[in-house]
Amino acid sequence: MIFALGVGGVAGANVTQLMGLLLGLGGDRVAASNAVLSEHELEEINTLSPQNQAVRLLQRSVNGYKGALEQIDSRVDGWRGQIELDEELNKLTYVAYCSSNLRVRAAAIEISLAGYKVEKKPESVETQRRLLKDNSNKVLPLWILGLLGNRGIETETIRRTLIDYLHDNDETTRTWAVNSLAMLGTDDTIEPLIEVFRNDPSAHIRERAACGLADSGMLTRDQRKKAIPELLRMSDDPTLDAQTRGWVFQALREIGGESIASDPSAWHDWWAKRQ
Repeated sequence: MIFALGVGGVAGANVTQLMGLLLGLGGDRVAASNAVLSEHELEEINTLSPQNQAVRLLQRSVNGYKGALEQIDSRVDGWRGQIELDEELNKLTYVAYCSSNLRVRAAAIEISLAGYKVEKKPESVETQRRLLKDNSNKVLPLWILGLLGNRGIETETIRRTLIDYLHDNDETTRTWAVNSLAMLGTDDTIEPLIEVFRNDPSAHIRERAACGLADSGMLTRDQRKKAIPELLRMSDDPTLDAQTRGWVFQALREIGGESIASDPSAWHDWWAKRQ
């Protein structure tokens, strides 16, 4: 209906004039608004349920609205036990975990923990570690441990626990140990992720480790650059299969922000110029 009204409104225009009304996809960013939470919207948000507050503010955070992250930070502890990770909020947190802004990813972590009703304290870590031992399905405890570790709760204990599960016989368990390790965002997760990328028998898990090093998870761009020397060594390894080797160059391009071809010598030359 909106489109029909729009077309009706320009029915008398010629094609050139009509095309002038259409915004192309190329070029610089064109702002639609000030991208700031207005007083009016905050008043409205205050009337919403905790569930809808979380949804609205995470939407605004994903879209870069100033003030949205601060609002989540001030409210999220009060949401614990009041919100559910239903289909809508789950989809939204997934989008937030893919944000180019690590603060938005951190907001998704906080909301996830609130939705899981997990408190940020050492006792929660011990609870999840017990669940790992007592349950055959280890996905959720591993994931929650990664989230807690990122928020500074027993991070070293969690890192060691996740590394232990990198060697589990079950592929799904190893996958989520990798995903969760990438969420910690600490320098000492880089080496074990490289090890998985190089040696895990599962191509899927090797890919997840590569993504954790290059883009997903909570490492900063500067931290990811610390993986470059090992990635360069991997690019020289003739024993790597073609698929893994391709992922090495993809990771280098993602981390380095360069469009260099899959040529080890070209990447070595590029890196040498930056030392």
